[in-house]
Parts: sequence; C-alpha cells; structure tokens
Amino acid sequence: MSQVLPTVDDTLVTQSLLNSLNVEQAVAENKDNLAKLGGQDQLCALLGVDVTKGLSKQHVLNMREKFGRNQFPETPMKSYLELLYDALTDTTLLVLLAAATVSVVIGAIEEPDHGWIEGTAIFIAVALVSNISAGNDYSKQLQFLALETSSAEDERCSVLRDGVIERINPQDLVVGDILVLQAGDMVPADCILITREHCLSNEASLTGEPDDLKKTYDKDPFLLSSCLVTEAEENRAVVIGIGMSSQWGKIKANLVTEAVNTPLQDKLEEMTEQVRVTQSL
Repeated sequence: MSQVLPTVDDTLVTQSLLNSLNVEQAVAENKDNLAKLGGQDQLCALLGVDVTKGLSKQHVLNMREKFGRNQFPETPMKSYLELLYDALTDTTLLVLLAAATVSVVIGAIEEPDHGWIEGTAIFIAVALVSNISAGNDYSKQLQFLALETSSAEDERCSVLRDGVIERINPQDLVVGDILVLQAGDMVPADCILITREHCLSNEASLTGEPDDLKKTYDKDPFLLSSCLVTEAEENRAVVIGIGMSSQWGKIKANLVTEAVNTPLQDKLEEMTEQVRVTQSL
C-alpha cells in the first residue's frame, strides 16, 4: 500500500521551520536541526513531495500560494530628483554657483542694466550640466534594469515535476520542488541534497570562500542560491528557501550600492578644493 503524503494545507511545514534549516554560516546547526526533524526523507514527507516524481501541478500552486515566488528584490533605483541633487552637490558646480551669485550681485550693483548677464549665464550652464548629468545617470539605471530583467527571463533550471524533468524559469520554482543539478548550473534556490552522490559547489559569490566545497548527503547537504555547481551528475535536491527567504535574497535585500568616484574625479575634486581655498585667502 502506497504511503499517503501530507499536503501543504496540513501546515506541517512553516517558513520558520524552513528558516531553522537555512541559517547563514551555520552548517552544523542546520544539520542538527535537519536531523532532529528526521532527515531529508522526513522533510520531503512533511512537504508532501514524492522524491521519485516531484510535485504535481496542483501541489505547485499550493506551495506558491503559501510560500510565494522565487523572486529577488530589484536593484534599488534613485529618482531623477535624487540624481539631480547629487549632481548639484558636486564641488565644481558648487564653486560655479558661488561665483555666479557673486557675479550677479556685483554686476547688478556696478552695472544695473547688464551686469547680471554673466552670472545668469553661469547659472544656466550649471542647470544644463546638472540636468544632463542626472538624465544620463537615470537613463543608465533604466538600461541596467532592463538588462537585468531580460537576463532573468532567459534563465532556466531543471526540475522534476509529475515524474518528468522540465526546464523552467527559476522564478517559477516553489518550496518542495526537486531540482536536478549538473556541473555548470547555478543553484536557483536554497536546497538540500536528497541523493547520495556528492557534488561540488563554489560559494565564493555568497560567502567569499574561494575553494569548491564538497556537498554530501550525510555531512553537508546544503546548497545555496546564486552559487555555481562545479561537479555533479544529475544530483537532486529539495528546495527549502526561495526569494526573500533564501540566503542570497536576504543579502540582496540589504545591499546598498553607492556611487564611487573614479581616480580622475577624485583628483579634479581635490584641485577644485585647492582653487577654492586659494581664492578665499
């Protein structure tokens, strides 16, 4: 008689339970928690997944409703006004604005009819330069976002569903899916090996560890999203962390990218500051 597997509606598996198996930089603790749960076989049983067939279409919908989609937060974009403010705070433009203000005031006093023209011209030039700079930066952000979106849409991973290995977009993965991993694959979600054959994974992009790590069923079965599988032969792993609940998702959500000046920009700012100091003496 075949075993009746529990379904996701039984609420036997919660996000907090899965999180306890997927704590950052805590392989030993994660392995202990997995052992307390009953190991990989019991985890799959609680998720209601048949390891020989994978999830059914209805089960996929149930899992997606409960745990969400495998989507990561988009790279944050600065608004046009923020970029314009950043451009206007450039030291060179600040010096020009100060010079324009002085020119307008002195020109208006000495030549009321035409003395304001030179200072106003500087104001207009600053406005043009700052808006062009902000517009270029905003356009680059949109292009990068479009490229990132296009790249994500083209990605594929192998998953076992209804007894058939399918190639799907990683965004369509759900908790409980059985991944089929081979050498050269990027791990699309946090998962746990359920086959006895070992594989190698490079986690440099996530942990900074340069060497390939050996992943085995008994000692370290945890594979992390965004990491490269360097050696494998159709190893299978059950998904436990997707999107914001994956280790990569948590890191990406906290990433704050700040613009860094080039060496030339640094030298120009230093020179501008020296000129400003010299003029004030």
